[in-house]
Amino acid sequence: MKPLFLSDEVKLYEAEYFHQGNSDKQLMLKAAKVATNFIAKNTSYKKFICVCGPGNNGGDGYYIGINLSKMGFDVKIIDAIKNKEKSLLCKNAFNIAFNANLIHEPSVLDNNQKNVAIIDAIFGTSLKGSVSPSISMLINKMNNFDEIFSIDLPSGIDPDLGISYGTHVNAKKTISFVGRKVGLSLNEGKISSGKLYFDNLDLDMQTQSKALAISYNFEDVKDLTPRRLNDSHKGNHGKTVIFGGDIKMGGAAIMAAEMSLKSGSGLVSLITQPLHVKASLIRNPEIMTIGCERPNGFKLDPDNNTFVCGPGLTDSNWSKGIIELLINYSAKINGSIILDAGALRYLAKNNNCLENNDSPIILTPHPGEAADLLNTSIKEVQQDRVNSAKKLVEMYSATVALKGYGTIIANKEELYICEEGGPELATGGTGDILVGLIGGLISQGLSSLNACLLAVAAHGKAGSQFKLENGMNGLAASELIPYIRKTLNKKDD
Repeated sequence: MKPLFLSDEVKLYEAEYFHQGNSDKQLMLKAAKVATNFIAKNTSYKKFICVCGPGNNGGDGYYIGINLSKMGFDVKIIDAIKNKEKSLLCKNAFNIAFNANLIHEPSVLDNNQKNVAIIDAIFGTSLKGSVSPSISMLINKMNNFDEIFSIDLPSGIDPDLGISYGTHVNAKKTISFVGRKVGLSLNEGKISSGKLYFDNLDLDMQTQSKALAISYNFEDVKDLTPRRLNDSHKGNHGKTVIFGGDIKMGGAAIMAAEMSLKSGSGLVSLITQPLHVKASLIRNPEIMTIGCERPNGFKLDPDNNTFVCGPGLTDSNWSKGIIELLINYSAKINGSIILDAGALRYLAKNNNCLENNDSPIILTPHPGEAADLLNTSIKEVQQDRVNSAKKLVEMYSATVALKGYGTIIANKEELYICEEGGPELATGGTGDILVGLIGGLISQGLSSLNACLLAVAAHGKAGSQFKLENGMNGLAASELIPYIRKTLNKKDD
């Protein structure tokens, strides 16, 4: 697991380090040496164009160019923002590069020469606003090259939010220092950074400062997978109930129930529209499928310990009745409630409906559902995914899995960002698989947080395995189920 920090926290940590008598120039030279060695080892190209800004990130870039030139590489350096005063460290580096005849005009980017690598050191973490037209044009030219290394952060990306300021560098590799920036795990920052490399420069910020979030992958949480004793029986592995599947929406609930079953839940029940009972039993006769024509007066089994509500629910009276059946019963429940899809839309319109509930609540919204729950726009949610997740936690006293590229899992104490998964999961039904998986893991004894951590990572890992074997396009959500089951069971191989 990797701690993630806000850019201002990294700057404060560095300032304190320098206040203790350490040299800012020596730290810059160390960063440049680390970056130089990394670049030289990770490309076959022998020609480089360094594009440097006026701040300390630009200073890094100048020294990297100087180092590469001394190693015998063909290096050209561009002073990207001539009309802005340089920081003292950057000015010193620029002067050395200038005296070595390494400074060139931006027109050297026009030819788009083959086998030339770009080193992006324009802004780093200093950018807090839109990119100027001239820099935007420069970045577009840089993006025409095949090999781009960004120093600390791709230029044009917000270091804390990961959003693009209109135009940004699309790096193949990014070299980051001292503290990992949270923006590299979110939005365009996650996409544009390419392969990430991190070096703490022999500083120990990750143990000395409080992180905003933790980045993790499946390997970090695989040991959370429930294990079975030799003498265990079905009653030891929990009971999961799925509420869902309105008319024309039966598949969502059937898939969620199947995923709960095949994640290891001891007993799984599905409460759905009567017309879906046959389809469910044909696909999974092990699932106790109950047709519920009239939710009012329906009796729930108090022995069940996990309740998943929402897959395949709509705004119909029947769906509302199913949701209210669970909510009205929640005071008697000795277990967890996971709300997804239609149940989240109901909650957005009736956000006080859980006030009397004492059961652990888990919400699994995608950005559109999160926007409804927060009474805001999808754009606002995506621009600040971390704070959006925090607001959902506070507003609904819940554990939240805010889905997306870099799914966020949060409760009142902790916040995690998952590294797993990609665009292969962007297809109908994958969310139903995820919520069924979370339910199945909770029923087997995992906490709300741990179930979400493991489920999101296994779900993303399974998507990546599908992509590896079949390609990015064409995943059918139910195809994830055997991949997830195999992923969870790998430790037992």
